[in-house]
Amino acid sequence: MTTNADDPTPASDDTMPLEDAADAAAGDTISLDEATVPAAAAAPAAPAAPSFTFAHSVPPATSRPPVRWAGIVWGVLLVVFSSVTLIVVSSPARLAGVTVWIASLTPGAAWALWIALLGLVIVVSALLGAIGAAQRSRRRRTS
Repeated sequence: MTTNADDPTPASDDTMPLEDAADAAAGDTISLDEATVPAAAAAPAAPAAPSFTFAHSVPPATSRPPVRWAGIVWGVLLVVFSSVTLIVVSSPARLAGVTVWIASLTPGAAWALWIALLGLVIVVSALLGAIGAAQRSRRRRTS
């Protein structure tokens, strides 16, 4: 804000001049230093007792949680793959044999191997999808 020393009005219309002592004494301005609410209303209320309500309904004690077959099957496949990998790399003779076998694959045999592995993943996914659908259907029938 720029002001001229002889002119007390501000240079732009969007700023307000600071209040002087006469305006503050007249009571037409609000002071942020004074409390604007009565003392009784300004006191904070005691906190309410915590409420322990659950947003989700609790299933009856007789129902068991569903078995997550997808996690079990993929976990077993991961354990089998990692076990085979550890067995192969634990012996230099086995590692050399697998290396020679992979190097001797023809392009057609390599593609067939990749397609077979992709087919295995698709079959396992479809099987697990069918198991999940059957579990959901059974849960809907019993509830």
